Parts: sequence; structure tokens; C-alpha cells
Amino acid sequence: MPPVDFLAPLDDEGLEWIRCRFTTERGQVTIFTIQYETTVGEQTMPVARYDNAHGFPHRDLLDRRGRIIAKSPLAGAPTPKEALHIGERDIVENWQRYRQRFFGDQG
Repeated sequence: MPPVDFLAPLDDEGLEWIRCRFTTERGQVTIFTIQYETTVGEQTMPVARYDNAHGFPHRDLLDRRGRIIAKSPLAGAPTPKEALHIGERDIVENWQRYRQRFFGDQG
């Protein structure tokens, strides 16, 4: 099946949002990325990302240069669908904290 790809706003100004992309096979999520993105000037920057690249579900935190500064595997070996929902819930609940860390980090 072709990938599903969408944006969901996190703020009223349209400067903060979730970008989600996933692929399913026989109704099961197989590959996913869900990330919190912010606007820096005219540029879109990823701040926190959940995906299952590298063969395992994990969270990446990024700096303002786009470098991964922390990679945390998800405990309990969740399925891709479960990991996608874990990431979505975490980003919705904690995006302001991630934003504060991102803009406080002059990396």
C-alpha cells in the first residue's frame, strides 16, 4: 500500500506541527515516522522524531543543526503501530518541553 503522509497542527499560529508518515501491509503498520517540527525563520526543523529505522522503534532528539543528540529505544518491544501511537501521544503531550530544549540548545 502507498504511504500515508499528513501534517497535524500543534499550535494556533501554524508554526508547530506533527508530521506523520507510515506504510501498511495487510492492514498492519510496517514502517513509520512521526515527528514534531517547528519553524525557525523560513525553515522547517525537526525537533523530536519517533521511527523504526535501523530495525527497532526509537525516539531521536535533534539539535538546531539537524544532528541527532539522543537516541532512545522504546521499551517493551512495541509493534510499529503501538510505537507510532506512543510517539504521537508523547509529542502531543510534551511538544512545548521539546521546543524549550530545542531553542535553549544553541548547538
